Amino acid sequence: MDKAKPLILITNDDGVSAPGLRALIAVMAEIGDVLVVAPDKPQSGMGHAITTNSTLYLDKISKENDVIQEYSCSGTPVDCVN
Repeated sequence: MDKAKPLILITNDDGVSAPGLRALIAVMAEIGDVLVVAPDKPQSGMGHAITTNSTLYLDKISKENDVIQEYSCSGTPVDCVN
């Protein structure tokens, strides 16, 4: 990551493969270093929910040399950024 650029954390509630997330990543990559942590499946309406009684899993979906690091999380959007 380039220290001259801001680090931008991106998440959503529609899941890691949502078209809107892809568009946001493309735009934000022009102005900063992007780190993506998003739910592994759609979580619409779960914006304030926190997982308290289940194990959370984080899977790296980007390749080792990718400029943008992407992860999918088995939890809610809040779990992704907490």
